[in-house]
This record gives sequence, structure tokens and C-alpha cells, in this order.
Amino acid sequence: MLAEIFLRDFVFDCFIGIHDFERGVRQRMQLNIVLQVARMVPPRDDIALVLDYDYLRLQTLALVKDRVFETQEYLLGKVVDIAFGHPAVTGVLVETCKPDVYPDSAGVGCRLRLSRDEYQALRQQGAWLAD
Repeated sequence: MLAEIFLRDFVFDCFIGIHDFERGVRQRMQLNIVLQVARMVPPRDDIALVLDYDYLRLQTLALVKDRVFETQEYLLGKVVDIAFGHPAVTGVLVETCKPDVYPDSAGVGCRLRLSRDEYQALRQQGAWLAD
């Protein structure tokens, strides 16, 4: 069984970019996040028995509130950290997109799919984010 919860087309503004025209200016970012969970359908209708994805949205907004990011890849890694902060999450797919960077494209971004085992192995190897 594959059970997934998603947050689709989550749009917010943040400081991100390496180009002069991007520095000091909030840009629109778009995230798509899919969380794999071991169990989706609860035995009864109770929010305490399911993964409440508000945590993902709220913690991401807190992350980008005042922080400056140079790369989408690093931001993506921090969102993955937030996702795996919930013990029910067994895998993630996170996609970032800057929709307004190039006038001739709908957006530019990156995507990562990772299981909890892969995530933990990368962290143990020191091959994940430094902070």
C-alpha cells in the first residue's frame, strides 16, 4: 500500500537567489510536497489519528520568514528536514519552483524523492545539510 498526503502549489514569498536582481527582494516560490505515510485511513474520524499537514505549511513559512537563501536546492533540503520531523512520514517528494525568474518559462526548480532510510543514511554519512 502506498498512502500519500500532499500540499500542492503552496505559494509564498521569500528571499532567494544569487543574481543581483534577486538580492534583497522577496520572490514568489512554489512548493509541491508529497508525504508518504504508513497508514492513511484512521479507525475513526479524529484529527489526532492522522497526519495534520498544517505543521508542514506553518514550519515552512516560519523557515522562510526572515532567512535568506541562495539556492533552491538548500531550501528544498530544509523542507525535507521539516517533513521528516514528523515520525509518521516514511518518504517525501519535494519540488521547488521559482515561477518568475525567466520571462520565457513557467518556472525553474528542482525535485527530490527520498525515503526515510535514505535520508537517515545521508545524515549519518555527513552528506546532508551542514546545519
